[in-house]
Amino acid sequence: MPNLFNHSDHSGQQAQLSWLQSSNGEWFYFRDKNFINEDTLLAREQDYIWLVSQATSADKVSGYRVANQTIEEFIEQLADVNQVVVFGVPHEKKGNAIHVYVELNNPATELSTLSNTINAKLASCLGDFAQADTIKFVDQLPITHNKNVSRKILKSQNITMNYAA
Repeated sequence: MPNLFNHSDHSGQQAQLSWLQSSNGEWFYFRDKNFINEDTLLAREQDYIWLVSQATSADKVSGYRVANQTIEEFIEQLADVNQVVVFGVPHEKKGNAIHVYVELNNPATELSTLSNTINAKLASCLGDFAQADTIKFVDQLPITHNKNVSRKILKSQNITMNYAA
């Protein structure tokens, strides 16, 4: 597999790269703004394409790769939910444990019922493996321009570092 780190473009800025893999194992990369070129057209004509994008924030939970945005969209469909931030925290057995932060529309909502409803929604839409390990209800989520920044802020508050002596 190729190096998935961003590469600098001619201006010295980091360029967002995504990758295609064909069924015969050949890798092609493209910059998001330049998706269509000869290499990617050739790759798309083959049987199987695997798209790996660094723009998608995902966690591996119980052997499944789950995009945080997908989980957030399912939870935001519920009536009393205003906004959601989802991220994974390292878990010894599952790979990542799903942590959910929820900002409510109505503060009078019964939290235990909503927690059960959130896990039931995730189980029915994605499977039992996708149930949240931790659900926290907050008055206001961090105000940022990008949910990835909110995820990093909340995740940094939830990870305890173990230092070797």
